[in-house]
Amino acid sequence: MELINGADRFPRQEKPLYLALGNFDGVHRGHQTIIKSTVKKVRINGGVGAALIFDPHPVIALRPEKTMPLLTDIADRAEIMAGLGLDYLIVEPFTPELAAYTPEQFVRRFLVGKLGINGVFIGENYSFGNRGSGSANTLDYWGKELGFENQIIPMLRFQGKEISSSKIRSLILSGAVREAAELLNYYFSRQGKVIRGYGIGKKMVYPTANIAASSRLLWPGKGVYLTMVDRFNEGLYYGVTNIGSRPTFSDHSTSVETHILDFNKTIYNFDIRISFIQKLRDTKTFTSPAELKEQIRLDIEKSRAIIEGISGAKRDKHSVKLF
Repeated sequence: MELINGADRFPRQEKPLYLALGNFDGVHRGHQTIIKSTVKKVRINGGVGAALIFDPHPVIALRPEKTMPLLTDIADRAEIMAGLGLDYLIVEPFTPELAAYTPEQFVRRFLVGKLGINGVFIGENYSFGNRGSGSANTLDYWGKELGFENQIIPMLRFQGKEISSSKIRSLILSGAVREAAELLNYYFSRQGKVIRGYGIGKKMVYPTANIAASSRLLWPGKGVYLTMVDRFNEGLYYGVTNIGSRPTFSDHSTSVETHILDFNKTIYNFDIRISFIQKLRDTKTFTSPAELKEQIRLDIEKSRAIIEGISGAKRDKHSVKLF
């Protein structure tokens, strides 16, 4: 899949172009259904499949006072979409000019004029144009007027649960990463470069790999989690990850520390990915480092028991698949 920065750089297609519309933050099961429908149409008609997203996210651009850390950055979304079979991901800068387009202007000038679409695929709650005044029905109308196909994909539910990016954000913030994984169709993950910590963990015989927590992206709520760790040329490992602070040592700054099970190599400056499987417990303040060390031992013991019960988990191009 090719990443295109700006529709002006997108080559005009000789084959029919089918476009998935949405910001696809998280690329969850619902988003995957839209993209898979697009790819299916492409394969039937011998066309080209693409997705269009805006950067920054329109909610962040139009409501800067609103805090909305993202589930996935553009690189994450591109990797997942590539695995689903799209040919292109078009990332369009969300400018004040674009935000001011009426629904008709967006369709005529952008979708038809710039991209030359033959069909679009959207979720039933899709909105577009100035202040989100255009709906799925609006796009359906313009499709009939201008001669392109519009496929509206119904809201997807999984095991009776509505699937939305906002719902998944709430689950992850509450620490319900297992429930979030069911809606995402993969384990929620974060990646970053391993940095030097204070060396406290190493002295306690439980060394940790520390990565910086970007405030631009969503992180699970404070707590201790069973995780999978990969992307540092050493294969796939399990880990115990603490998200939050070090209250036992009077350090209340945000930290991400992972003790990688059965691993003792130095990996400073390596990029690692941490995939969150299950929350083990909330963070606690202990009366002494020795008490903390004993709790970590229990966390590891509990993690090994859970790992024994995990079946069918396998590595995937974009994350560790759950289903």
